Amino acid sequence: MYCSKCGTKLEENDIFCVSCGHDIHQKTPKNKWLIIGICTSIIAVISIFIVIILLFKNIQNNTKQIVEEPEPPKIEQLTQMPIEAPVDEDKKEKTQIIKESMPKVFTVITGNSQGSGFLYKDGGYIVTNAHVVAGFTDVILRNHAGQESPAVVIGISDRTDVALLHSQEYANAQPFEIEKEETAIGTEVIAIGSPQGLENSASIGYLTGTNRDYQLDFVYEGLYQIDAQISEGSSGGPLLDGKTGKVIGINSLLYTPNNSFGFSIPLYTVTPLIEGWIREPMSKTAVASLFDAYADYNFSNEEEQYYEEYEEYWDYYSEDSSEEDYNEEYWNEYSYSFDEESLTNFILAFRDYYELALYYKDFYWIADMLLPNSTAYLELEEYLYDISGEEYFFDFLSNTITNIEMYDNYALVSTNEQFNFYDATGAETFYDRYKIYTVIINGEGYYQITDIYINE
Repeated sequence: MYCSKCGTKLEENDIFCVSCGHDIHQKTPKNKWLIIGICTSIIAVISIFIVIILLFKNIQNNTKQIVEEPEPPKIEQLTQMPIEAPVDEDKKEKTQIIKESMPKVFTVITGNSQGSGFLYKDGGYIVTNAHVVAGFTDVILRNHAGQESPAVVIGISDRTDVALLHSQEYANAQPFEIEKEETAIGTEVIAIGSPQGLENSASIGYLTGTNRDYQLDFVYEGLYQIDAQISEGSSGGPLLDGKTGKVIGINSLLYTPNNSFGFSIPLYTVTPLIEGWIREPMSKTAVASLFDAYADYNFSNEEEQYYEEYEEYWDYYSEDSSEEDYNEEYWNEYSYSFDEESLTNFILAFRDYYELALYYKDFYWIADMLLPNSTAYLELEEYLYDISGEEYFFDFLSNTITNIEMYDNYALVSTNEQFNFYDATGAETFYDRYKIYTVIINGEGYYQITDIYINE
């Protein structure tokens, strides 16, 4: 046994060191800082080891995800991918429509006249006007290439100006697509036919009115009014939607005073009649007997008396008569005159077209309803020109005829109209106006406006 302090050898029973006096039973404390340092080092090593293991596992997982995910496209690939705008499948270019339509449109030739017709349905069925083929059961078709072939009238009406032809030559030809619903005002249209013998001519315009009714040799109801140029020979030709190429009407009438617009029978209104002829064609005998109805037409007593007196008048005032022979009293009896119903319809129609003129900012829509060089004509022409570049909007609410006064040479039609006006900023102004229209009858017997007085 030795002293832990000085190393002197001690006896077993010694309590103190004989050399240095150290209490040999006192324990020697360990270096606590050394112990703390060792423990800290051990903990740090263990922590580092754990972190390394976790990082290694995370790297393995990320590597697996990268391998499984598809490689993103390169920037070059993205820039080369075409960007396609939405396409309206029903919309076609007008040049394409006209080109595709020409083989489906024909000049219809009879013994004394010619008109137009178009392929309506598979099997060689061709639609035209009744007045084009009236009096004939067999006709000639001339196509866009000048080739002629025979056709037979298998359907015709003595009331509606529609007829149906059949041609074996075109039994396998592709017909037009037909519009089965009413077409809206403002739709761009294409009229195709043979006006004035100019075969396969196309003119472009707009559908400017609907529901026009006339009764001439036939009853025309619900007509489309168009400003696409048509003329003699256009009758029976197709009126096409300028965007889809579908047939919407049968060109039938021309407004003769200035040839500025014409009329077309809406095809959807006569398809039941046409389809009936396809199911049950009329015989030649039936067609011929129906034509005879025109020659044997019986006037009513009033009509017969009128035409007899009218013929008597022109016999009296012939080209051989001198100007002094002019019977003013007799002329006045059969001259044009005003009536309230027609004046009402005229002013209401004018307001409809005036709305279109304001919407399109185009004087054309109302020009023929105004007396040229009159106050109304010049003022409205200037006004529409002035606003042509402005962002104005009119919302018409009502238009009411309040009074009509008729005189020998003119009529005064009073109206009340209400509308909202929106300027370029969107500011709204409400107007409640009273107007007085001065209306005259021109040399052709049509109403025209000469002045418009506005009372705010």
